[in-house]
Amino acid sequence: MTKSLLEESTISKRFLFPRAKHFDSPFWLESDGNKLSCYRLMNHPGAKTLVVFHASSEVISDYLDIFAPEIDEMGYNILIAEYRGYSLSEGYATLINILEDMSAVITGSKVAHENIVVYGRSIGSIYAVNAVNKFKKIGGLILDNGIADFYERLNRRVSPEDIDTTENKLRSEILKHFNIEKKIKAFKGNTLVLHSNEDRIINVNHAKQVYKWANEPKLLKLFSEGEHNSLYETNRTEYFNTIKMFMESV
Repeated sequence: MTKSLLEESTISKRFLFPRAKHFDSPFWLESDGNKLSCYRLMNHPGAKTLVVFHASSEVISDYLDIFAPEIDEMGYNILIAEYRGYSLSEGYATLINILEDMSAVITGSKVAHENIVVYGRSIGSIYAVNAVNKFKKIGGLILDNGIADFYERLNRRVSPEDIDTTENKLRSEILKHFNIEKKIKAFKGNTLVLHSNEDRIINVNHAKQVYKWANEPKLLKLFSEGEHNSLYETNRTEYFNTIKMFMESV
């Protein structure tokens, strides 16, 4: 199989920041021969499950103090995906093989797809969008400080010249795997877009564009406080109340 431009080591080093971090009782899944140390909390039989794809500099333990308990308190289950090389997972993450991991997580969850709501934060948003595109019966999509134009994000850190290619070839490869517009427009479930007006990493215009592409029913919730890495901590009550209302509507 021909290697994708998006698997170049320069891109992986500048976009993905794995770190080893222990947490208790991992939920082990396998993807392409690699064991992934995911996390799940399934205290509510028959309830919806929120499947989380986190940001590139995060690991599962970052979600265990606030995020996971809040979802559990709402009466929903949670499964947090882990990528290769992150936390206790085996392997080496690339933008492309995380797509394989995404599929392994949805399949390995053993949850009926219509009972799944997928959540993606920052770079995790591109995998959440791919999940609802591949698994058509998933009921809901939540994007937190997500990405509309992945070329714009990538080009800030890696130029075509850095990986010995052209802009046209790089754009073509991104659209092959991460055509956010096409995949959002194809999704027929409920969509919630959360974003900070003060996000200096991924501009709020990304959220507005994704919301424009999304089909009804949809909701755009913009926060005046909190930045890219502090949205739910800063706006805890309002943030999780918004998610709760959304989950009830799916």
